[in-house]
Amino acid sequence: MKLKHYLLASKYNDYKPWIITTPALAVFCLVIWGLRFLMPSLSLAASSIDASDLMSRINAERTQRFIPALITNGKLINAAIGKAQDMMTRSYFAHVDPDGNYVWPRIEAAGYTPYLTLGENLAMDFTSASDMVSAWMNSPTHRENIVNPKFEDQGLATIAGTFEPDHDTIIAVSLFGALYKTPAPPAPPAYASPYTTPVTKARPPYATPYTTPVTTPVPAPAPAPIASLAISKDIKINSTSLSGHTLVNIDVVIAGSPTLVTARLKTQSITLIAGRSQGEFIGSFTFDPTEDLSHQTISVEARNNAGTKITQDFPVDIQSSQAASAATTAIAIPISNEAGIINILRIVFGIFALIYMGFLIVDAVIIRRAKVKRAGIHPNPHILILFLIAVVTLFANWF
Repeated sequence: MKLKHYLLASKYNDYKPWIITTPALAVFCLVIWGLRFLMPSLSLAASSIDASDLMSRINAERTQRFIPALITNGKLINAAIGKAQDMMTRSYFAHVDPDGNYVWPRIEAAGYTPYLTLGENLAMDFTSASDMVSAWMNSPTHRENIVNPKFEDQGLATIAGTFEPDHDTIIAVSLFGALYKTPAPPAPPAYASPYTTPVTKARPPYATPYTTPVTTPVPAPAPAPIASLAISKDIKINSTSLSGHTLVNIDVVIAGSPTLVTARLKTQSITLIAGRSQGEFIGSFTFDPTEDLSHQTISVEARNNAGTKITQDFPVDIQSSQAASAATTAIAIPISNEAGIINILRIVFGIFALIYMGFLIVDAVIIRRAKVKRAGIHPNPHILILFLIAVVTLFANWF
């Protein structure tokens, strides 16, 4: 029997093609609904990214540039896991959580303290570690964290789950840091040995042959003076739009080798990291696009090992229209093609359902024209049931 005899009613199959039988309808329902429920798990399986692999790739980017590899730190890993789970649970993707907090307090709570500098990279909707690291390296701010020689430790976490309804994805949080190290105590001053080489003189009558040892302490070298701190008034401030948020980027030069530089804008406080130039420090604030940033002040604070602290205020006036226009110049981090694959599957399911209904309609037309009466097989109920299944399935897929 030819294939068309399984699909179309004719005298060769006694006007009873397999396509309109109850087993055929049952098979169709099992296939389309089974794939509907398996799509999220298949998507997550394809998107699994190993955190250890990511950290190895980050270290490879550093070592090939002759930058020391980062040390995996368990406390940073715990903080990264907490941040990733929080983003997945509350469905936000930003450096600032809905409560207005950065990850820094979470890092301190994990026990990574006192820190000298910190950094954070985020990623979502990637299906491979190589694509994720490539995207980070193509973004100047993310790249700066990866190749920053000031960082010594790293902790990374990847979480797979449902970010929003019908949005199954994987979120990655990469944290960088360096702990503050207490300066080593100065070496004790060098003194001459308490026992010098004996010096003899001509022996006078009844005199001892040895003189009393005389030692002269060698003074310790004076400590090098610590350069005074100075914050340049020539600060660079610009805004961009990324992932539905407004980023305020700052670039400031500070003389005097500060060990900790922070900046504050409205209720947010961030730690600035060293840039490529000597004395350059950079950082970014992340705000909701509706946040009013007009007529505000950025306060920059610098500290050094001697405990000296200085502060400089800079006016900032960012209008919402400026933030919107900056969206065209924002750097877009590419996402994976996972969503496109799912959409293709949905289209295939829809076409399959339409073809199936088409065969049933053609069969009904053939039977009506041939005026054949068949016992036990009626295509009209099949068409109605299949139509309802297709509508519900497509509605669930798209909405």
